[in-house]
Amino acid sequence: MVSMRFRDRRHAALLLAEALRPLGLVDPVVLGIPRGGAVVADVLAEVLGGTMDVVLARKIGAPGNPEFALGAVAESGEVILQPYARRYASDAYLKEEAARQLRVIEERRARYRAVREKEPLAGRVVVITDDGVATGSTMEAALAAVRAEAPARVVVAVPVGAAEALERLRAWAEVVALSAPYDFGAVGAYYDAFPEVTDDEVVALLARWGGKA
Repeated sequence: MVSMRFRDRRHAALLLAEALRPLGLVDPVVLGIPRGGAVVADVLAEVLGGTMDVVLARKIGAPGNPEFALGAVAESGEVILQPYARRYASDAYLKEEAARQLRVIEERRARYRAVREKEPLAGRVVVITDDGVATGSTMEAALAAVRAEAPARVVVAVPVGAAEALERLRAWAEVVALSAPYDFGAVGAYYDAFPEVTDDEVVALLARWGGKA
């Protein structure tokens, strides 16, 4: 697949929404993985006529290299580890780091849920999105949390992702990706503008959708 570039997250989300239209998703719950995924989810929900919320998951980074995901932890507390995780870290490190990331999730959940009650997922059509997928660990953790709520249909939708990770995610859900380069770099490399998204921005997005719940 040819590598694509995007102006910013909202541009990527508009293109992604068009790719999702043929799926005929009815009243989807679009869940963004904070923080960048919340921006994508906001656009998708607007264009597809659904509602926007978040699903909380955090990567477990390697010692000395936090961007290299050894796994991830979901808001449900479930930990997903990659097969190679123990080549880079001890069980004690993995347990401690998972607990630390879960504390971050709990802090964010308290703040986010103050403005937007959690959208029920049972029996619903759910789209999980992020601004990109590198190892797929965080998305896998998010999928574990979402599937535990028994939705009727689950679609993973991302502008760009590593081909290997996207292929693995197809065992969990339908997958729609605009670009899947085999020589995948960092997610931000595929965007002209990739500013950090703040918690304040996520709260503002959730507050906008809170009245539509």
